[in-house]
Amino acid sequence: MVRRTLNQDLHTLSGAYALNALTPTESVRFEDHLADCDSCVQEVRGFTETSALLASATARTPPAELRERVLEEVARTRQLAPAPERLPEPRRRGWPWALGLALAACLAAVLALGALVVEQRRQVDELRANEQQIAAVISAPDAVSTSAQPMEGVNVTVVHSESLGNLVFSAHGLEQLHDEDYQLWLTRDDGTVYSAGLISVDDSGFVLPVLAEPDELTEGVAVTIEPEGGSEQPTAEPVMAMPVTG
Repeated sequence: MVRRTLNQDLHTLSGAYALNALTPTESVRFEDHLADCDSCVQEVRGFTETSALLASATARTPPAELRERVLEEVARTRQLAPAPERLPEPRRRGWPWALGLALAACLAAVLALGALVVEQRRQVDELRANEQQIAAVISAPDAVSTSAQPMEGVNVTVVHSESLGNLVFSAHGLEQLHDEDYQLWLTRDDGTVYSAGLISVDDSGFVLPVLAEPDELTEGVAVTIEPEGGSEQPTAEPVMAMPVTG
């Protein structure tokens, strides 16, 4: 862990404070600073809202069809009858035909479940890596937070770290969509835009933080409502837009 000194500009510690990454002495001094700095209060609020969503990135409920798959394989697998006291001598070498089918069915079920577990593991690893990158951005010494309320009841925060070359978009207050998706765009100063991915909104209106990589021409972010699955280019006017600071 990088140790920060008390000589560091207190304005740069808002991200670390929101993540509880300061020493007790630094925390006390920064809290004294918060009493007189409205901009840091807003930044801490934005960082805290974003970090509160990070844990949900790796939370995944096992798919409902997993139990059904197992039960279906069990139902299709012929169970062996109890063995008699004395087994008859086999007429030929090799596994009985029925037993071979049962073993093949069991093997198929094991392979299917194994493939599912491997895929879930890969997804969890990707989510954890994404979560770590998001945490790195909001706790970076040069992290700059920009907050806005583009519409009534909707709050948006964009955190940008120039040294890491990444930004994090988060929001709350958005309504869930049906048969459509919110899509995040990075806007350039030459008027072009490029997609930063789809935005997931939970039942309470919170947006799962989106990690994006702006280029040297990026000047802001925008959100549009697109057909389900997203679009290569915006098909509607933005429902919100704001500049990226830093």
